[in-house]
Amino acid sequence: MKKSKITLSIICLLAFAALAADSLYSQAQKLYSQKNFEAAAKIYANVCPQLAGKERKICQFNEIKALVESNKMDLARTAEPKLLLMISQTEPDDSLFAELSAEDAKLQLMLNQPVRAVRSWNAAQTSASTDYFSELFVLCHDIISAFPENGLTTESCDKVKPADTTLISLPRKKITPLAADQPQPQPQPESSSPLPAPHTSKWYVQLGAFGSKENAERLVANFKDKGVQLYITELPDRKLFTVRTGFFANAEEAKDFAEQKIAPTHKDYKVFQ
Repeated sequence: MKKSKITLSIICLLAFAALAADSLYSQAQKLYSQKNFEAAAKIYANVCPQLAGKERKICQFNEIKALVESNKMDLARTAEPKLLLMISQTEPDDSLFAELSAEDAKLQLMLNQPVRAVRSWNAAQTSASTDYFSELFVLCHDIISAFPENGLTTESCDKVKPADTTLISLPRKKITPLAADQPQPQPQPESSSPLPAPHTSKWYVQLGAFGSKENAERLVANFKDKGVQLYITELPDRKLFTVRTGFFANAEEAKDFAEQKIAPTHKDYKVFQ
């Protein structure tokens, strides 16, 4: 009898926790619909760990979208490692992959990263279904407007031009790069050490450095089928092309990701800040 009571108590507690999570999730959804994105993101961050499976993944994506929609540079940077991690954990044939990649293209546009914006848009359009074409079409034109001559053309956009143009003609806010943070410089004594550059706290995983861009591109292609999104950074002063993934909030997060996603097939990697 005592064991039955304990079991019943556990079931009641789990049911109560589930109801509480549903209530919080509904609250976050309401705040999002009211365009109170920052508050919605905070609630999503609290409730997502209480969910499981597909529900948890959708909740995490909603948190990222709320951070991006806030249109604030600091929150956009908070969203970036979360989004890159989700992309790396999603297979290209997953229906969510196109939306995640498109959201990254939007985010990189806002962060003034044209190469990554174009790359993510291309990844999105490769795996997108026709019902998502209208989103990609308008995003394509926003990228071209912000970054002309960076790889996308009107012909690229026409690949995803929807048959029904009603949605693309609706009024909307154009996506543009956010203004960079401009902290006021503080006077320093001549003998003091220079301050570190802003935003140097991002960590990334480097898989290799090559003298040939073709070799770097080959490594990137090898990991595409593994669901890990890599990018190439050129170091002109050293005549090298590095292959990286990230950014991550801290060294531990970068190491955990590398051990799970990189190490099984590629042991030669390093974590940098």
